[in-house]
Amino acid sequence: MKRSATRGLAAAGALAMIASAGAFAQQAPMTRGGKYDFSLYPLFTEKKTYNFEGGASARTDVATGIGISWAQNFNDHWAAGIEGSWSSANYHATVTPAAGNPNPAFNATGRVDAGTLHLFGNFNLLSAQFTPFITGGLGVTYIDSNIPSGPSQPVCWWYPYYGEVCSDVQPTKSWNNFSYNAGVGLRWDARRPDTFFFRGLANREWVDFGNAGSGTLYYDQIRLDFGMKY
Repeated sequence: MKRSATRGLAAAGALAMIASAGAFAQQAPMTRGGKYDFSLYPLFTEKKTYNFEGGASARTDVATGIGISWAQNFNDHWAAGIEGSWSSANYHATVTPAAGNPNPAFNATGRVDAGTLHLFGNFNLLSAQFTPFITGGLGVTYIDSNIPSGPSQPVCWWYPYYGEVCSDVQPTKSWNNFSYNAGVGLRWDARRPDTFFFRGLANREWVDFGNAGSGTLYYDQIRLDFGMKY
């Protein structure tokens, strides 16, 4: 029964998308070709449980972040550029003993920070003010687990007006991982003035956690772009 209902909803969604695409196609053409896009966007990443080598696991809360994107529109359909984002989430972990460790597993909490830099390409299905689009990219994701990796070390900075300030900094476990993404969304371009656009995007990000013995893991994201063309 549930499977039939799910298939029915999927079919209804597909028909709605087809009907919407037909309606979009009736719009007057929108000129994007030859222009550059610049946008800022809030980023929301789903909460999820990840399983790692040795039986360790982590359950993240919803992550929030911010990103920046720049692209060149080669024509009304194709664009390519570079984008970067930074986000942070709290997590609840199960830490398991390694071989030879007689102690039991225990629970821990922490915060994980992630920064991503990608080259990407977009394809707008229609040359219209309102169009569906697809996107894909690849690059690198920096992850800081905030797990201590050594003793605190004194570090000093020079501040304006005040002078030298020193404090202890705790080094943490961090690494750079290969990552790639794919997503679908909707774009709307303003006409007067013809300099602003908005995008909504559902995105899936894959990150290679080979250093943790867990292969490639993925998570889903939602982002909203507020941009300008020039």
